[in-house]
Amino acid sequence: MNVTINSSTGSGSVKAPPSKSLAHRLLICAGMSEGESIVHGISDSEDISATLDCLETFGATYERIDDGDSIKIKGVDFTKSAAKGELACRESGSTLRFFLPLALLSGRTTLLRGSETLMKRPMDVYKKLCDEHGLLFVQDNESIVVRGALESGKYSVVGNISSQFISGLLFALPMTENDSIISITPPIESRSYIDLTLSALHSFGIEADWQGEHTIFIKGSQKYTACEATVEGDYSNAAFLDALNLLGGSVEVEGLIQNSLQGDRIYRQYFEMISKGSPSIHIGDCPDLGPVLVARAAAKHGGVFSGTRRL
Repeated sequence: MNVTINSSTGSGSVKAPPSKSLAHRLLICAGMSEGESIVHGISDSEDISATLDCLETFGATYERIDDGDSIKIKGVDFTKSAAKGELACRESGSTLRFFLPLALLSGRTTLLRGSETLMKRPMDVYKKLCDEHGLLFVQDNESIVVRGALESGKYSVVGNISSQFISGLLFALPMTENDSIISITPPIESRSYIDLTLSALHSFGIEADWQGEHTIFIKGSQKYTACEATVEGDYSNAAFLDALNLLGGSVEVEGLIQNSLQGDRIYRQYFEMISKGSPSIHIGDCPDLGPVLVARAAAKHGGVFSGTRRL
């Protein structure tokens, strides 16, 4: 296939793609809820399909409505429902790290499978936690086998790795018998993603909140409550579209919530810094902005980017 790209500038209006990060969280909460929930703003992607497949494996049921843009989900109690087969996480790191603690709730043996690339991603945090709490965790190049049952208590997690490990525990611990605490060793990177998880939990009636800068308290013996929720526009994807305006374009990006908890909303501030000079920018809290910020800096005055270890 031959593709010809001609010099041009972007113009017009476009709706920001829905946030995949928030979609994962809302769908999981819906899949754990008593009753029937509706989640609007779901796009087709392999990662979201992986999360839906895993929910279905646990016994949740769903159907696409409103021309496929919305999903109606009937949830299931993860403490009582064992996975009816392996959890196919495909290449989705969010799916793998969110569902591993959920797989520990029933006390049954569960196999999580993913691509070779996915299985090379760090999982040491869960390995350590399982060893400390007497839970089974066995990993090879193709899969991870775990067995619970996960119990309430105090969990210590380092904060300078993926926040997905913390979010995974946040989904599962409200279903355990007693109150729990997650203690996070500073510095905490990607705190905004933890806040997104807490926001999703609150939408489905779950009590879990910060107690100070480095501790999260989770009330035990809770139940997720079905609701209707909407996935907001994604700031990291919007940044690529909005960047056209810095190259002479005239593009209006719609569907973004101004007071969003997404850490990537800071891209506009970083764009301004790059336009004015050659700034030093730490992107540890917004690694998804790395590609567009680097491209933008290359087109202007350059820049220095730190906090890039997880890119």
